[in-house]
Amino acid sequence: MRKVALIIAMLALCVFAREPAPSPSDYTLDLSKYGFIDTSLNKIQFPKGNKSFEPFFKKLDTLVFENRGKVRILHIGGSHIQADVMSGRIREHLVKEYPGASAGRGFVFPFSAAKTNTPSSYGSMYKGIWDMSKNVLREVKKPLGLLGIAVSTSDPRAEFSILLNRYNPQPIWSETRVRLFGYSDNGDVIPVLHVDSTEIPGKLDSATQSFTFPIPHPIDSIVISFRWLDSLQQAEIARFITDSLRQDSIARAAALADSLAKDSLARKDSSKKKTSLVAIPDNVALPLDSMFQDSSVIDTALDEPPPFEPEPMAPLDVSSNESKPGRPRFTITGIYTESDAPGIMYTNVGINGAKVPNYFETVCPNFEKELAFLKPDLVIFAIGINDANVDRFDDKGFRANYDTLITRIQKVSPNAAFIFETNNDSYRMTKRKKYVQHPNGEVARKSFFILADKYKAGIWDKFSIMGGLGSMSKWEKANLAKKDKVHFKLAGYNLLGDLFYKALIQAYQDHIANLPALEPEAPKPVPKKADSTKVPTKDKNKSKY
Repeated sequence: MRKVALIIAMLALCVFAREPAPSPSDYTLDLSKYGFIDTSLNKIQFPKGNKSFEPFFKKLDTLVFENRGKVRILHIGGSHIQADVMSGRIREHLVKEYPGASAGRGFVFPFSAAKTNTPSSYGSMYKGIWDMSKNVLREVKKPLGLLGIAVSTSDPRAEFSILLNRYNPQPIWSETRVRLFGYSDNGDVIPVLHVDSTEIPGKLDSATQSFTFPIPHPIDSIVISFRWLDSLQQAEIARFITDSLRQDSIARAAALADSLAKDSLARKDSSKKKTSLVAIPDNVALPLDSMFQDSSVIDTALDEPPPFEPEPMAPLDVSSNESKPGRPRFTITGIYTESDAPGIMYTNVGINGAKVPNYFETVCPNFEKELAFLKPDLVIFAIGINDANVDRFDDKGFRANYDTLITRIQKVSPNAAFIFETNNDSYRMTKRKKYVQHPNGEVARKSFFILADKYKAGIWDKFSIMGGLGSMSKWEKANLAKKDKVHFKLAGYNLLGDLFYKALIQAYQDHIANLPALEPEAPKPVPKKADSTKVPTKDKNKSKY
């Protein structure tokens, strides 16, 4: 609190002096060893001025100077954002340093149950069998929401945990409200939140297709299981699955021992060295909490081991999660958390491989319904790397798709400010498995500037800042980018997050510098003391009563 008060005091002085506010004293950015980065371009550009940012800036003013209110930010994109390294870096700066307060984590999801990478800023674990549906698949079987992903289960033992402070040296999140967006196919399953040793059944809000939980005290871990209305059926099926797994494990262990014994005998009979590989069955569900998985799409980070390993929540199933007749089923599309404290809420929304149309109503019909709880004051658009990964880039179609998405957002937040983040430079692989420069980065960049002009938005020209066409190879040589020349390594994402944060704060400081100086209040006149030597005269018109 002392740090927040100091920053507020410094900012207040700057307003009176009409000078730019200083950045937090503990924030530095050394780019001296990266000569290919054009730091002179690291700013939020406003082709049509920053008038559309006034509502956002005023909310920041209220938070910074009066310690009141909440500022909500949405950063939406593809794998760059699902990984949440760059966006996580921006969030960390905002809630720790400037102005240094968290209003809640916003939207999160049990990505491990979907068998894809969890954002790097929190932990995700699961039990049981889950099916996944997301907006980048050819066939989307579930109505999706803001996050563009859903998981379903009919496993009576299913459970998941989201640990918000798992990777924070010092706790950041202390949530007082949790809302789970999802539904039971037949209304026969209730999600249950576990807090300490207490089980809190969710209360259905049918209008928003969500469940709320009365929390006895602030929490930073979300542990959800499911209660079937037919408790006997739930117990019987759970027992049956557990017994089947036990028998299956015994059979697999015996088969493995027999295979190893035979292999040992074979090695004795052969002079050649042989390597015995034990295959993992296709139907074994493994917990995933790593950042860079799923190589089926271009917008997926590759070739780097996960920085964090999750603690397993075994045992896990080897059976199928196909819906059985009469078995209850529950689907989750998102979890929204917030606190009662004033501050900044910064939500990342990203799916590996996502393009702009992947967030359309045909794919995500509940997008606006869930976005209404966030109602962002600022939206940062980072979708485009997949849209431009084609031989012939339809720039007009690209902008038309953004028009459709922006219309959806403006229905919920008509006063939201927009920042367009241009694509990073990238390479594409030829049939000969060689990487060549991808010129569509420059074409897409022009489209982003046209969009910024149209919507009176800001634009952060990442393409030019990182060095323009061909610069990705320099980032790779500097150990900032991956071999695929599309994605960045942790250091690269963190550096981009630092750059964006600095540009955003500079834009806000420019706003502060242009605020009119407050006129000092005139001193109030001191009332004169009555002369005790004078005898008060009577007022003839005043009643003696």
